Amino acid sequence: MNKKYVGIIGATGQVGVGAVKTLLNNYSASLLLGGRKIAKLIEQFGEESETMKYQAVDVFNEASIQAFCENCYLVINTAGPSSLILARVAEACLVTNTTYIDVSGDKTMKLAIEDALAKHNNPITCSISAGVYPGLTEMFVAFLLRNQKWVERISCYFAGKGSFSETGAYDIISSLEKDEGYGMSYFSNGDIKKLTSGIGSQKVLPAPFHQVYTLPLMNEEFIACVKEYRAVNAYFYNTFATSKILSDFIMIKAMQLYKTEEEKRASAHRLIETYHTQDEHEGFIIYVETEENGKTQTSYLQSNMNWNYGSGVVAACVAMQMQERNGTNKKGCYFAQSIVDVEELMQQLIKTECISIIGEK
Repeated sequence: MNKKYVGIIGATGQVGVGAVKTLLNNYSASLLLGGRKIAKLIEQFGEESETMKYQAVDVFNEASIQAFCENCYLVINTAGPSSLILARVAEACLVTNTTYIDVSGDKTMKLAIEDALAKHNNPITCSISAGVYPGLTEMFVAFLLRNQKWVERISCYFAGKGSFSETGAYDIISSLEKDEGYGMSYFSNGDIKKLTSGIGSQKVLPAPFHQVYTLPLMNEEFIACVKEYRAVNAYFYNTFATSKILSDFIMIKAMQLYKTEEEKRASAHRLIETYHTQDEHEGFIIYVETEENGKTQTSYLQSNMNWNYGSGVVAACVAMQMQERNGTNKKGCYFAQSIVDVEELMQQLIKTECISIIGEK
């Protein structure tokens, strides 16, 4: 093989499957799919073909990752937990001069990648936070603000129906341990400020999400986005379907149930169990309100896909656009929102039938 593939690591997981199917249906590139076991790849996608090959890869084995990446001009990493993988795949891409995309946005991971880039003489393009949240949440906000000179106030709500993956739940617990993000905070005139209320507030979103319970927080991706698009005041709310789910989440944080590996795994499992509902609906919504001169404009992006699968779809669309627009010329580690053309990305996502965008007065 001669560096002719788009590689997907973690191809048999929900995120990976979303990336693979999106590329197969919308892109002409040859794919190299990576997973721990070839048999599972065959079970998921069938036998190899001229345009789809398989290779076993262990993300915790340096030689194994490099052997995979050396065959690819671009690699999408969908394996996790990102809090354990950190810069392992990115470092292999540095050695093999391969463009790197990751669905995750772990702050510690970003710092590890930036440190690896600083020590290497041949920088590459690393695009992170290329999934649904963080990632699409910020890219949708950028899409809404792209033609505005400034906005007085913006409030963004993210809600999802479905289940956490094991790796996703583990990463959430790890982020609590490292105290990533800015809880009970908002953005105002270039600064992060503390809120005195807002936790557990009820918000009614469009069906099938209906009434949810809010948790205000800021992350680096959202802060970078509202700074770039000149929002004076900005609020982001993760939301929960029930007050019990929110309470359990807060309790894990308050009691610091993540000091040992056993506690992390147990807390992640608790999060999965608590979040799981019998609701037959899956999907997610990014609901945005902008206020200017006393008038409120509401827009939202909605999907009926599981957000894990949706993260793979988003990452695949980011990869396609980066190749088509030569976004790989931008060397360094960037949030995906800083590399893509958000208008073109939304058009591509609509084309895949992953999302719909609704605007209201």
